[in-house]
Amino acid sequence: MAIIKKEVYPIKDNGFEYDGKHYDCEHAIKRDIKMILQEAETSHKDNFDEFYDRNTLRADKIHVFVDENGTPIYGMIVYIVSYKEGGGRYACGGYYPFEFNNSLLMPHTFQESICW
Repeated sequence: MAIIKKEVYPIKDNGFEYDGKHYDCEHAIKRDIKMILQEAETSHKDNFDEFYDRNTLRADKIHVFVDENGTPIYGMIVYIVSYKEGGGRYACGGYYPFEFNNSLLMPHTFQESICW
C-alpha cells in the first residue's frame, strides 16, 4: 500500500470528516498535546512560558495520507499555539494509522513525530 497524496482537513469538535465519514481524534489530540508540551519544555523550557500561552494549544487541521484508491493510511494532526504578544506557530503531532473500518485515530507504537 503506497501513499499517493496528502489531503488537509480542518479539525472540528475533536474530529474531522473524510469521504462522508466522521473520524474521532479526541484520544490522539490529548496524547499529542501532552507530548508537544513535554517537548517544548524540554527543548526551550527557559522561555516557553515567557513567549507562548500554553492554554491556547489546540488542534487546527489534519494531514491525511491516502493510497491510490483514496483510502486513508495515516493521519498527522497539526496544532497551533499563540504567542503572548500576538500571532502563533504550528506544532505537529504524531503519525496515526487509520484502522480498517474504524473511525478512531489510534497511536502507532513505532511512529512518533512530535515537531516543535
